[in-house]
Amino acid sequence: MNETDVAKIQPGAGGITLINVYEVEPEHQAELSRLLSEVTEAIIRKHQGFVSVSVHSSFDGRHVVNYAQWASKVDFENFMASPGTQDQLKGFAALAKSISPALYKVDAVHAAECET
Repeated sequence: MNETDVAKIQPGAGGITLINVYEVEPEHQAELSRLLSEVTEAIIRKHQGFVSVSVHSSFDGRHVVNYAQWASKVDFENFMASPGTQDQLKGFAALAKSISPALYKVDAVHAAECET
């Protein structure tokens, strides 16, 4: 793995971020997290403009967050319009009580100061 293989959050870097919050029953959290990861690895990551996906599970078992980075809005829109994408999304939705997707740009990133 090299530096370009990992998610980077940088203001002004271009690209877009999809943050998708799934509300789930605790018994569906692990399954949704696994499905998001499997479909991303097998299919989504092969689309033009894909940068990265990070999947997060809440400690209370009631949420899964999908943080997806795309090189451009056009690349994301092409992915959404590609054959099979809507079926994949329906599979994710079937495990959720609600879904709240939104597109974002990075305005700022703040990190801890490192002591030397």
